[in-house]
Amino acid sequence: MVIELDSQYENRKEIIEEIVKSMIEKHHIQVSESSFDNLIIHLSLCVSRELNGTYIPTSESQINHLKEHEYYPAAQEIIKNLEKQFDITIDDNQTSYTTMYLANINLLDIDFNCEFDLCDDEMEDIINETIQCIKEELDYDLRKKKEFYTGMTLHFYPALDRLQNDQQLTNNPLKDQIQSQHQTEYKCAQIFNSVVEKHYHKSFNEHELAYIALHFGTAFKK
Repeated sequence: MVIELDSQYENRKEIIEEIVKSMIEKHHIQVSESSFDNLIIHLSLCVSRELNGTYIPTSESQINHLKEHEYYPAAQEIIKNLEKQFDITIDDNQTSYTTMYLANINLLDIDFNCEFDLCDDEMEDIINETIQCIKEELDYDLRKKKEFYTGMTLHFYPALDRLQNDQQLTNNPLKDQIQSQHQTEYKCAQIFNSVVEKHYHKSFNEHELAYIALHFGTAFKK
């Protein structure tokens, strides 16, 4: 089950998918289906935010070293192609995030986190607790989806950074549609939000939760 949105978003998503596929083939990168899905969603949202004027750049402090990674040149080509295709300028940070998605298949979990220091112990606790609560409340077991766990971390880290710095997104054009048509995924986002609130005493708004729900859609894909 993958969330399907309005035709304009889906058309952009298809174009982005083709661009990423061509770069993956060109650079002979082996990427799992889960990692690929998460990357396409991430880039689709990035492009949508740029086109809508709602993009918020994230901190480079923990991802600068990714410029030395072997997949960074491929990520650069992907971002340049997107900029040309949609006539936008994308923040340099997105090249690093794209590199991380491309590297998921080779740098899973412990090795991945040790090398790049993506999330601290509290972040790991939040994700594990969220997965447990989803199992208890909705009877969906995400504990064995190793690559989804990593993809989830990549998306939630900048989201939490925005939350802690009071820079939450406030203009998500997909919010109403996701809330009404994809209630299970949105419920998962709300469960995550309750865990985050317990740890940080802050809560995501509905616009952020709708974006987070998109990533849960990849977890339920058969």
